[in-house]
Amino acid sequence: MFTVLTVDDDCMICDTISLYLTHKGYSVKSATSGEEALEAIGREKPNLVLLDVAMPGMGGEETLRTIKRRYMDLTVIMVTVMSDTVVALKLLQEGASALISKPINLELLERNISVWKMIKD
Repeated sequence: MFTVLTVDDDCMICDTISLYLTHKGYSVKSATSGEEALEAIGREKPNLVLLDVAMPGMGGEETLRTIKRRYMDLTVIMVTVMSDTVVALKLLQEGASALISKPINLELLERNISVWKMIKD
């Protein structure tokens, strides 16, 4: 089963995404910090990570860099409220596979994930 790790310091966002994607047939795990995400990936590597950019502690940018150093082939979609093109380009240069803006359109998110799933299959 295709596994998605959702990383966001807002538990309600993780829960909403988890319920939606589980209903669509995905296995979903959640983490509320960059550190927790790295631990979860180390235990059971997901197929794809949805990673919030703005989190306290280890933020999304640092978490992305660490994931890409350790797991170069892992697909990471960054989730952000930022509309800063420079930041977006930097995230893509650092290895993000795509960017999704908040508030999250769940149908668009699932379509994005399904494309990455097809690529991985």
